[in-house]
Amino acid sequence: MTAPWIRSSHKWLALISAIQIMIWLGSGVYMVLMDIEFIRGKHLTDHTKTAEFSVSPPSYSVNDLLRDHPQATDITLYVTQGHLYYSAQIDNKLQQLDATTGKIQPLLAEDQARKAAVQVYTGTANIIGATLHQHTVPTEISPRLIPVWQLEFDDMAHSSLYISATTGRLVSTRHDYWRLFDILWMLHIMDYDTREDVHNPLLRSMTSLAILTALFGIALTYISFRNSKIKEDRQ
Repeated sequence: MTAPWIRSSHKWLALISAIQIMIWLGSGVYMVLMDIEFIRGKHLTDHTKTAEFSVSPPSYSVNDLLRDHPQATDITLYVTQGHLYYSAQIDNKLQQLDATTGKIQPLLAEDQARKAAVQVYTGTANIIGATLHQHTVPTEISPRLIPVWQLEFDDMAHSSLYISATTGRLVSTRHDYWRLFDILWMLHIMDYDTREDVHNPLLRSMTSLAILTALFGIALTYISFRNSKIKEDRQ
């Protein structure tokens, strides 16, 4: 009775888990074969192109900034389009300050965002769309990046560069290969909401089911070899 019960159980377990196992295999192959740096869009941008400027030391110092904004945190000095700026968290909001005057800067205009994107973009395609996201963002980037400009390029991979509307710096790169990777990652970890939780109950349940299916398969293999040996001994 044991062998028929194991065989029947293995059949039903395999029937339930087969689709997800194939998804794991297919998505795993894609993620292994694709270079992760390519998926992250490293080939689309060159940050060294933003460093081709000769700038003078800031006349508005960090001490000046802290004097005017004593609550400021995460202060960073950087250069954008040949000019020095500070970025800082002030009143729980990311702000850009001119490193010469100390004035808080307005959000980037579209022409500034386009210029910032073209400056780091390594391709030859043209920008075909520019969208400022201030309240919601596409699912492919984090809401923490708001406000952000999305610059869409007319290349084969439908690349999008996301430029911070506060600092004018590149914060994210997306393209069709990344989008496919993201979908496969979602299917792989079975988190269809945030696509981040690799310990969700559904994944753990299906993993347990797949392991159980494999164990029943091993048991059937053992029974098959044992029965073959018994037949040989009887001959």
